[in-house]
Amino acid sequence: MDQVKSIYSDPQTEPSSLLGCSLVRKNVSSQVTFWVASISLISKAVYRLYFIFTTGIDHREPPIIRYEQLLIQMYSLCLGLTIMNFEFNRSVYITYLDCYQTIVSEHFSKSSSKFVNKWVKIIRFWVLIAFLYELTTITIHTYLRYFHKIGLQVNFFATILVVLISQVSYILSMQFIIECCIYCQATFIPINTLLNNFLHQNKHSTPIKMYRMARVTRSYYFETIKSIRYMDKFLAFAVLVFYFYFSGRCIFLFGRFFQGSSTIYLQIYNFFRFFGEASYLVLVTYHLARVNRLSVKIFDKVYALTHSSNSDSVESINEINLFLLRIDRNDVGFTFAGLCLVSPSFVSSLATISLTVGLALPNLFK
Repeated sequence: MDQVKSIYSDPQTEPSSLLGCSLVRKNVSSQVTFWVASISLISKAVYRLYFIFTTGIDHREPPIIRYEQLLIQMYSLCLGLTIMNFEFNRSVYITYLDCYQTIVSEHFSKSSSKFVNKWVKIIRFWVLIAFLYELTTITIHTYLRYFHKIGLQVNFFATILVVLISQVSYILSMQFIIECCIYCQATFIPINTLLNNFLHQNKHSTPIKMYRMARVTRSYYFETIKSIRYMDKFLAFAVLVFYFYFSGRCIFLFGRFFQGSSTIYLQIYNFFRFFGEASYLVLVTYHLARVNRLSVKIFDKVYALTHSSNSDSVESINEINLFLLRIDRNDVGFTFAGLCLVSPSFVSSLATISLTVGLALPNLFK
C-alpha cells in the first residue's frame, strides 16, 4: 500500500470532505474509516444480490421496481469498490493537491481560497439538505412498504437506519466528487487573473514583455491541464459509477410515472424521489462540465491579445497562436469511462438518451 505522507496546513488546500480529509491525513482512523465503509457496502450488496438471485425476485412487484432494486444493490457494490479504489490511488490524489498548491501559491492564494471557501460552504449546506431529504424519503418508503408487515417495531426503525447509512455514504461520495471539481475550477483563477492584467496593461507593454506574459500564462494553463488529468485519473471509476447509477435511477423513476397500477401515494413518492435524484445528477454534472467550460471560456481573452499593437513581434504571435491552438482542442476536463469528455454536449446527449429510454421503459418491462 502506498505510504506517501502529505499534511496540508493551508486551509485552502486541505480538503473539507470526510473522504478528502481521510485521504490526506493517512492515519489509523482514516484507514479504518475507508476499509469499514468499503467492506460494509460491498458485504451488504453481495448479501442482497445473493438473496435476490437465490430466492428469486418477488414477482408480485412490477418489473420496473424489481430491476430497480437490482440497480440499487449494484450501485452499493460499486460504491464500496470506489471507496477502495480511492484508497489504493491515494498517491494520485496527493499528487494533484501538490500540483494545485503549486499553481495557486504564487500571488493567487487569496482569490483561489475565497472561491473554494465559498463553494465549500454551499456544498456543506447541500449535504445537510440532502441528509434531511434522504431521511424523509427513506421513512416514507419504509412506511409504505413495510409498516403493514412489521408495524411500528424495532425492525421498522432498524430498516430506516440501515438504509440511511447507505444513503449517507452516497451523499459523502458526491460531496467528495464536487469538492474535487471545485479545486479544479479554482486552478483557472490564476489564468483568468493573468489574462485580465495582460489585457489591461497591453497598451503599455513592450513586445518583449508581452511575449513573456503570454508565455507565463500558457505555462499556467499547461500546469492546470496536467493537474486536471491527475484528478480525472483519480475520479475515473467514481464518475463512471455515478452516471451508471443516477442516470439509471432517474430513468426507472421516470418510467414509474406511466404505470397505471401505482397508487396516488406511490406516485407522489416517486415524483419526490425523482426530483431528488435528478437534483443530485444535475449538481454533480454541473461541476464536472464546468471544468471543461472554464478551460474553453478563456479563448476570447486570449484571442483579444491578437488585436494588440504590441503583438506584432513574431515571438508574441507564435506564443498567442500556440495558446489558442491548445485551447481550441477542447479536451480539458473530466471524462466518462475515458471515452468522452463531460462537457455541455455530453450533458445534452445524456438528457436526450435518458428521456428516450425513460419513455420506452414501461413498454420494455410489461
